[in-house]
Amino acid sequence: MILKKLTMYTLLGTLANQALAGGLDGLWGSQVDNDVRRGISKEVARSTDKTIDETLSKINKSMPSKIDEMTTLMGLKRADHTIIYEYVFHVNHAKLTIEARKDLRQKVIELTCGDSDTLSYLRSGKEFLYKYTSLNGDLLLGQKVSMRYCEG
Repeated sequence: MILKKLTMYTLLGTLANQALAGGLDGLWGSQVDNDVRRGISKEVARSTDKTIDETLSKINKSMPSKIDEMTTLMGLKRADHTIIYEYVFHVNHAKLTIEARKDLRQKVIELTCGDSDTLSYLRSGKEFLYKYTSLNGDLLLGQKVSMRYCEG
């Protein structure tokens, strides 16, 4: 069940592509599937580390996964209390504007903090980390979301 729920990575990859194009607002309202968004959070919040690791291992067997023409999900992993999404953008560092990075960062935080099940997961001291790198390995965006990002 968690395998199906972790498909949220597809949405975040699509968001990344829209950030390059500079158009997050229209995409956000139309493509967010609330069931998927809530489902990943709900499943992860009530799963053990072992269950999460097993699920991530199953998902990673199909990686890398091309999300769209510009974004590839390389894999997901857990480090201590953090679930890490690792993406590659098929662009160089210079093409992702500072404004696009800020927009993407804000939307990732909003998505992660915008659900009660995610908040339950974060309240337990756990985190999500979204890493976007260029083809040559330059970090384009690394956004950790913990409970402190959701308070306020």
